[in-house]
Amino acid sequence: MGLEVQSLQRTFDILEVVANSVLPVSLKYITDETGLPKSTVYRLLSNLEKRDYVKCDSNGSYRLGIQLLMMSQRAEQNFDIKNLARKYLVHMNEVTKETVHLGILVKNRVLYVDTVESPHALRLVAKLGTTNAVHCTALGKALLVEHDEAQIRELLAVDEMERRTEYTLCTAEDYLAEIAKVRRLGYALDDCESELDGRCIAAPIYDNANQVAAAISISGLASRFSKEHIEKEVARVLLESTREISKALGYSGM
Repeated sequence: MGLEVQSLQRTFDILEVVANSVLPVSLKYITDETGLPKSTVYRLLSNLEKRDYVKCDSNGSYRLGIQLLMMSQRAEQNFDIKNLARKYLVHMNEVTKETVHLGILVKNRVLYVDTVESPHALRLVAKLGTTNAVHCTALGKALLVEHDEAQIRELLAVDEMERRTEYTLCTAEDYLAEIAKVRRLGYALDDCESELDGRCIAAPIYDNANQVAAAISISGLASRFSKEHIEKEVARVLLESTREISKALGYSGM
């Protein structure tokens, strides 16, 4: 375990040397700055280069790779979306009196990045920073709405579509049929599929590349958050907010 941590620390040291230099840096420069053996630096650089975290040019000098650039842009975008969406989350919470979540897709899972809790004593809340499955959540369905069939099947296969309640969708065919409905309506429902006493609606947020960047959900206890109420009242409030956020992000598909 200690060796793994040491290797990780050395990798970070190397990345920081490369990142802190305006110009590409040589293997010797990195070795001198880190105080690490040349063989160690070369081995770690080779692994970083394979994963596009650094790029070696024709002169044998290293600079940051495209992977770090992509990650930084995504982190900045998610930060911008969270800040931009916050007032809308608060507004929807005030109007519906239910819990509102902002989520993004991370690999095959929904990651909760912001929330405004319901004022009710009994409420549904997901802890920030936790993840949930895509197959049984409204957020998951909204986040996958622009994925094609092959991509959806691949994502569903990872978590194996665990049955959580008697209403959980447990086959790819049923899920794909549900996604078709989401595309038609513009929003997704979790009708007691994740928790037997919970119901949820979610809609996607689009960015300036016309891609789904995040999604917002409104969740409540099934006993007071009826499908009729969701479809007649809540859906309108949610869609108005996600459209405004998408518009602010430069989405041109409206």
